[in-house]
Amino acid sequence: MKPVYVTGIPGPSDQVVRDTLADFILKSTNNFQWLTPGDIVLLKPALNSGDPYPSTTHPLALEVTSQLLADRGATVVIGDQSGIGHVLHHPGGVIRGKTLDNYIRSGMARNNSARFVSFEEEGWDEGFFHYSSPKTSSWKDGFYITNWVRKADHIMSLPRVSTHSQAGATLGLKIMVGLLREDSRMEFHANGPYNGFIQRAAQGSSMSVADDGSGKFFEKIVEISDAVREKLRFTMFLVTEAQVTFGPDRYSVGSGNKGIGKAYITRPEPALVFGCEDQVAAEVFALALLKDLKASVPLVPLITEKIFLYLNHYVRDLSGVRVRDHPYIRHAIDIGLGEMPADIVYQDIPDEVRQRYNKYFQ
Repeated sequence: MKPVYVTGIPGPSDQVVRDTLADFILKSTNNFQWLTPGDIVLLKPALNSGDPYPSTTHPLALEVTSQLLADRGATVVIGDQSGIGHVLHHPGGVIRGKTLDNYIRSGMARNNSARFVSFEEEGWDEGFFHYSSPKTSSWKDGFYITNWVRKADHIMSLPRVSTHSQAGATLGLKIMVGLLREDSRMEFHANGPYNGFIQRAAQGSSMSVADDGSGKFFEKIVEISDAVREKLRFTMFLVTEAQVTFGPDRYSVGSGNKGIGKAYITRPEPALVFGCEDQVAAEVFALALLKDLKASVPLVPLITEKIFLYLNHYVRDLSGVRVRDHPYIRHAIDIGLGEMPADIVYQDIPDEVRQRYNKYFQ
């Protein structure tokens, strides 16, 4: 069993965060013991939109990780495809939006010279391959995923901690949706709540996907990670802030700097970085942290979220279901993606905070 490493960040300055991150990454990966100079490492951030952190991955998580890898001879590629509401891609090409533009607007491109790849720019047929296995049975005909999963020698996942207006939470498992081709994204969304928003966002394209009645919304999300399990080396969260209502973007329904359903942002004390070689163990800790942070949300933003999302039981389930019983976790364990954390290695985390986090694993 792989330990989850959790380290407190002793101060708010960027340099303190950089230094803490660098030390954390090198220790928790044993100085990238799996890396050989010349290897291609794909860094997968959370880049659903161009909104800044915490709606997307903390820029310093990418900056520090990519620099450490490059210093050790890796060929670093950062890649993603933003959500359908921001980038629309179909067999005829890209209809609107560029993930690269979102990468720049989010702040992730700052101080980062690593190559960035927008998966939609790679081509509908040329840029994606079909994937299916006995572990992806919720996808009747499999799914299409970026060819960078094949090209990369290693993958590192760099999510953020956030609630999600459809799925309840968006952590390490959910961000793998960004690897999918648009038609496969449409397919799993058809099983979920508020699919009408997705269908409207896809207007003007040749895609139209009906609900298959399987009710496998969570299962399909989780099974995407089967395609990367052999190359996924580490999942790491940098959490100086977190969205604890709505999400994944700054607004549930928005345009630019305006909208409705604004995400409420909170800050853990202390700020922390955590991660694990076991994707599921990292997800478990992230979900526990999100539940802990959500428990302290003031009444007004909490009621506002409940009014807007009252039809979505996935949002209600986030607070009402034990971490080990959450559909993300249950199904990920069932298909062998990982395990509940057996060992959590805390550093610079006060005892009372450790005890509060640990109660969620019972």
